[in-house]
This record gives sequence, C-alpha cells and structure tokens, in this order.
Amino acid sequence: MFSRKLFRIFNGRLFITGLVLLVQLLVILSAIIFLNDNYFWCSVISTCISVLLVVLLINNQEQNPSTKLAWIIVIMLLPIVGATIYLLFGSRYASSSLRRQVLSEVAQSDGVLPTRREVVNGVFDFDPAAGSQCRYLQRATQIPPYAAGECRYFTSGEELFPQLLLELKKAEKYIFIETFIIEQGVFWNSILDVLQAKAAAGVDVRVMYDDVGCMKTLPINYQQQLEKLGIKCTVFNPVKAHLDTGLNNRDHRKITIIDGKTAIIGGINLADEYINQKVRFGYWKDSALLLRGDSVTAFNFIFLQSWNLYAPNRRMDYTEYCTPPDSAAVKYNSGCIQPFHDNPFDGEHIGESAFINMINASNRYIYINTPYFIVDNEFLMSLQLAAKRGVDVRICTPHIPDKWYVHMMTQAYYQPLQKAGCRVMEFKPGFNHTKSIVADDKYAFAGTINCDYRSFYHHFECGALLYGVPGVIAAMKEDFLRTEAQCIPAEQAARLTPLHLRILRSLLRLFAPLM
Repeated sequence: MFSRKLFRIFNGRLFITGLVLLVQLLVILSAIIFLNDNYFWCSVISTCISVLLVVLLINNQEQNPSTKLAWIIVIMLLPIVGATIYLLFGSRYASSSLRRQVLSEVAQSDGVLPTRREVVNGVFDFDPAAGSQCRYLQRATQIPPYAAGECRYFTSGEELFPQLLLELKKAEKYIFIETFIIEQGVFWNSILDVLQAKAAAGVDVRVMYDDVGCMKTLPINYQQQLEKLGIKCTVFNPVKAHLDTGLNNRDHRKITIIDGKTAIIGGINLADEYINQKVRFGYWKDSALLLRGDSVTAFNFIFLQSWNLYAPNRRMDYTEYCTPPDSAAVKYNSGCIQPFHDNPFDGEHIGESAFINMINASNRYIYINTPYFIVDNEFLMSLQLAAKRGVDVRICTPHIPDKWYVHMMTQAYYQPLQKAGCRVMEFKPGFNHTKSIVADDKYAFAGTINCDYRSFYHHFECGALLYGVPGVIAAMKEDFLRTEAQCIPAEQAARLTPLHLRILRSLLRLFAPLM
C-alpha cells in the first residue's frame, strides 16, 4: 500500500514537472556560480548587479515593504544565487507575457457593465463609508454595485452540495464553472453527471479549472475527456516544464453561474474533502454564497475575462452575457451587493484594500474567518488600531493545518494581535477554510480571498461585499459565533507549541512574502 502511494507520487505530474523545473534552476545557478568562481569580471559584474538590485528594491515605491525586505535579505545573504532567483521570480516584469494578455483582456472589457445611479446613491445614503468603498471597487474593477436580490449563505460544503445540484438541474441556457480544484469523487462525479446530461440537452456548459490546483487531482488530458462529453473546457495558466514566473499566478476563484440568474461563490472547491466525504484535516469548515438578481451579471463578466484569456479561439461576447435585464428593483431598497475581482497585474491590491477599508469603517465589531493569516504591516496595523479604538476584533483560523509551515507563519502573528486587544482563536475540530468578514451588523464579505500574500498579491480572486442585507449578514455573524464556540484561544494553542517551533515560525514569517 505504502509502495503504491510512493509510486503514484514519484510518477505523478506534479513531481515530474517539479523535478524538471528544479533541474533547470540548478543548471542556471551552477553555471552562474562556476563563472563567478573562475572568471574575475563575471564575479564583479554579478556583485554589481546584486548591489544594483538592492538599490532598486529600496527605491521601488510600488512593491510592498515586507516583500522588499525579504528579497533584500535573500540577495544579501546569497549575492549571486539570490540575485538570480529574484530576476527569475521576484521581478514585477517577470510575468510580462501573462501580464500583457491579462491587461489586454481587461481593456477589451472596459465599460461593459453599466452603472445604476439609483443603487450608488442608495449606498451612500445608507452609509458614506460603504459608498466610498463601492466607488473605489468600481473604479478598480469596472464592476458597479447592484441592488441586492435574493441571497443565501451556506455554512458548509455538505449544506451547499444538494442545493448546487438542484440549481444545475434547473439550467436551460448555460452553465459556467470556474474553480481552483476539481477532484474525481462523490462531489465532482455527481456534478459531472448533471453537466453531461445538460450538455446533451443543448445547454452551453463551460468549465475552467486551474492547472496547478488540479495537478495532483486530475489526469493531464482531463479537459479532452470533458470535451468528449460535450462540455467546453479550458485550463487556466497551463503548466509548462520550463522556468516561468507566471506559474506563481493561479486562478483561485470558485464561481458557478446558471443562466445568468444564479451565481454561487465562496471557498468550496469541487472535491470530496470540501463536503467532508473525505477526511484529511479533521472537519472541513467552509462557506458559500448564492446570489440571484442583477449582481449575477458581474460574475458572468469575471468568468468571461478568464475564459477569453485562455480560450481565445472560442471567445465569448461580453455584451451577450453581461447586460443585466431591465428590472424594476434597481433602487437600493433592502441592500446592496458589490461584486469584485482581483488579479496580480491590475496595479492594485484590491482584495487587501477592500478588507482594510472594512476594518477602518468598523465601529463596534469585526469578525474574520480565514484559513491563513500572513499579512503585511499595513493590514496588521489596521486590525491593531481597530482593537485599540474599542472595536471587538476576532479572528478564527484552523487548529489542524493543511500546510504546517503556513500554519506556523499564521501563529507568528498571534502575539502582536493579542497585545493590541484582538481575540484570536483556532477551530479545534479541524480546518477552517471559510473566507468571510462580518462587521457591525451592516457589512460582510464572502468569496475566495484568504488573508495572506498569495491571495492579496499573486492569485486571481473574486468575492462580494454586502451592505445592509440584514438576513444574510445576520446568518454570517451567527455562523462565526457558532464556529467560535468550537475554538480554542490562540494562547492555549501557543502553549502547545514547543520552543524550537516557535523560533522556526518567527524565521518563516520573515520570508512569508516570498511563499
């Protein structure tokens, strides 16, 4: 049994691709080290390049200070090797090809979504801070706020599962799915049966998944298998067996859209552990948001940007899918939904900025669910200042980690948060994968964004902010409080950590921006 597992690992695509990339990196580094050791002028030039890179990093006003510090340490400790790794993986222009493609697609979709002034004015009347947040997100993402239609919050994957199947079976025109992970099993196979039947009935079914996210879970030619079933499929940012910094930019979004009438977003990937059919890290806590109404148009828009990026030969027309229906319910009335998305090349850290704006706007409380907490000084300080001005700040992370080193870095933030008055806790039954924020009974966030560098700076993400939607916001608050009741305080978790591991996590935190 163990030998078969090892064979699958060593024969798997992830291992083979990783090995090829590692060999390429070692060859490049060995060549540079050899030249520096044997040719004086090569050594001088390499040293000058390293110094120049440090100077440029110090003066780079766009790069995050935490990231700059981590790279400077790497370059100073390993002048030749560190400079080479930075030029390959750290330079903001490293992913120039992918960057150009993304920005070109964004430019082509500019102005597609119309603004409803009645909704915008309603948000400002509800709360000026919420109105300012919507104005910022609209300018940054091309997506306006929408009057809240029907919203429903799901507190787990197993709660969502039957509803997702029901919604898919209702499809008459099209089904769009964009996800980070697909794994064959009860969850995905049940969905696939519906998708296959719908495709056979003439429904336009399109599936997009991330190549790295599915590298361990799907065979290399899986998109071809779906095509044979009548399902249009494309793979986001396919992995190539050569060094390319674009490998770092993954599609972390999870979106399901049915007929432009229903959208489902959240943290739930299409694999059995997300509905607790398979147990890997204790109980898997997650959440999702179901939306109906005009806001669904925005998620069509987000999906089409991704689809057109990697399926240009089957390009989709924005005007066909992104024109919201004429609706009488365009006024603010009972709340607003502000969909948004983020990508690594838009010149904005949109997800992080939206979260910081929520923290700064909170007056009574702000409750955060996140599987990882690895943030920069600006984010950390916003939470500390909120706690110091009397806001009840609570943060819930997992107790059983999926990645030990990431969890150790998360724990390194506990002490400064607690010192400022924040309450930090770990979900004892297992892994808390929920990505949600609730504040003051007025604001909430649900989506795919973790509180970490990868989500803020490297991944393609999406989510929705809710303002004045009392039923859903109350449900999200209640879910947090139920989760909190199953948590242990962070100080208790810290006492269970040996001294040498506490030292290690402090060192890991220093290099967190590079992971």
